[in-house]
Amino acid sequence: WLDAFTASPLFEATTFNLFRRGERSAAKRAVGNAELVVALHACSADTLEFIEPLREALKARRGRFLTLVGNEYNVPWARLADKRRFIAETGADWVGTQLPLEAGEWLYEGTGARVLALPHAANEAVFRRDRPDEARAIDIGGRSFPYPIYIGDQERNRVYELFAEIGPARGLRVDVAMNARLDRPNWAAFLNECRGTIGTEAGTRYLERDDRTALAIRDFLRDRARGPTIRADGWLHAAVRHLPYGVKDRLKALLARSPVRHEALAEDDAAFDEIQARFFAGQAPCPVYSKCISSRHFEAAATGTCQILMRGRYNDILEADRHYIPLAPDLADAAAAIERFRDPAERRRVAEAAYDLIQQCHTYRHRLASLHKAVSAA
Repeated sequence: WLDAFTASPLFEATTFNLFRRGERSAAKRAVGNAELVVALHACSADTLEFIEPLREALKARRGRFLTLVGNEYNVPWARLADKRRFIAETGADWVGTQLPLEAGEWLYEGTGARVLALPHAANEAVFRRDRPDEARAIDIGGRSFPYPIYIGDQERNRVYELFAEIGPARGLRVDVAMNARLDRPNWAAFLNECRGTIGTEAGTRYLERDDRTALAIRDFLRDRARGPTIRADGWLHAAVRHLPYGVKDRLKALLARSPVRHEALAEDDAAFDEIQARFFAGQAPCPVYSKCISSRHFEAAATGTCQILMRGRYNDILEADRHYIPLAPDLADAAAAIERFRDPAERRRVAEAAYDLIQQCHTYRHRLASLHKAVSAA
């Protein structure tokens, strides 16, 4: 989004990195006279700490305010209730949601902001189709992290684990990892080495406005913990937030071997099963469809990488059998999906259809044009 705003001829953008104290002060001064203030996803994804100092300036602004909300699911350290409250108290004019529009409207009802459907898109300057299918060395590749235990979803974990197991047995070269991510240039290069990738929709079916289930899970895990727990909204976590990724990875490895637990890191399968049974079994899902497409889906499509995905709506953008090879929720048809993928003509047909769709409708140029039309009409 940042690249899109700075490159777009539709907006004359001045940008501020709120993680830097000096730029926060400059942003506070600039907010007052801006025609449009846009808070990108990082301002709310894991904490409101860095946009909170702009609260009074945002309330006193002369122009309009759009906030793009990051991590639209419930975790105790970045509560949706707090994000909703910030939107309401600053009088935001618009909320840009990554969720399907009806889910965004349900989630932000009562905040006073108009909800715009603004899912991620493809950054065409970075995610390009640089290698043809036949020149790629990996059949199925992927990088991700498990979702927090608080959202009641382990679908992505199950897909990764299954393909890591059965892919090589069926003659595929598989390179997937659930505890690692690549930076943007390396992720684009990695996708260009992969004929296919795997995944699911992002988010949760158990979306709540008040975070009550996530907070109850936090209390339960704290009470049963055998050692100290580092809170993701505590001072120690904040102190290491800006360390280099390599240092953070080493600290995570040390934590895994210590009695100290970090509440944002993945629990084992046994813990997930216990949480699922205690807090989610029998619980009605969100009254609207609350899972969504993610940036990873657009990036794979833009690089011409065929996607094998658990069947879902994907914001009604990607269609099963046309833009991706679908998997049933129980993964019983995984072998059949692999056979479809192994057919070069079928694999290329699916990848090409997704590539064409993204180039025609779903780059960040398209998102900025849609946003410009919406704010200009107001």
